[in-house]
Amino acid sequence: MKTITLILLLTITLTNAFGQTDNHGNPVFNSEIISEEKLDGFELTSSYYTIANNISNKGSSVYVSDNPILTDYLKFARELPSNFFIIHQGGNVLVLIMLLQMIDDSNTTLFYNIINPNNGKSAEIPCNVFGEISEKRADELLKIRVDTAAKIIDLPNDEKELLFNGIVYKIQSYDKLKEEVIEITKQLLSPEEEIKDPIEYIKKETIGGKLDFNKILEKETQTLIVYEGVAYNKKDFAIYLWGKKVRLLGISSSKKAAKLWEEIYNRTLTDLEKKALISGFDSKTK
Repeated sequence: MKTITLILLLTITLTNAFGQTDNHGNPVFNSEIISEEKLDGFELTSSYYTIANNISNKGSSVYVSDNPILTDYLKFARELPSNFFIIHQGGNVLVLIMLLQMIDDSNTTLFYNIINPNNGKSAEIPCNVFGEISEKRADELLKIRVDTAAKIIDLPNDEKELLFNGIVYKIQSYDKLKEEVIEITKQLLSPEEEIKDPIEYIKKETIGGKLDFNKILEKETQTLIVYEGVAYNKKDFAIYLWGKKVRLLGISSSKKAAKLWEEIYNRTLTDLEKKALISGFDSKTK
């Protein structure tokens, strides 16, 4: 019964996130549950939206063609959501997290759509586990053999790439993705810390603390991080995230945020760093 309920919530959430429905108003984006596991204080159900039983299935809301070609498979695999996570305690669903991806020419932007099913509120936050195609999608493309020359290329540091239709795409690690989802969940479910003095809190946590995004991003191996259509190096993206966070903590303007950053680091922001900070501060996503 619990599994059926969770699958139903997956379906309802897909409608809320994309508005995709069949002719009867019912969303159909077929998926499979990858794993169900108990963690500290919550349970995590991980699901994957398959290519098979969707791309050439007229009963699916993401149907493409009876006879899709290689470019159809690649577009489906890279542009439609691949992984979905339900955080729950038994049958009580706490949070729904779907990874979304946007492709703009050669740039890939990844972010999470986070939904509270109890009040319908949602927010978007960037995904820091980069990849041009998800690991599950890469594996399925090989399995269904639509391109017999396709293969996975092993790289140093456990990274991988997919060769498909003559082009190489970086694969997003599923294990790293799930690790980040678990960390996000822990932050969402932990009691919010009462911050009596936001400026002192920011000064305390910026270097080596909870607002040290350089430390958070240090495990990422990609040179550039593309977010909302803009490519940042890791240093500037850390400043972008810092600017976004301090606004949520109550700093009233990007000018004050920049002044505070310079005071903390005892140096002047470069033009590119200041631009990244302002972009983060002004970003509408949470």
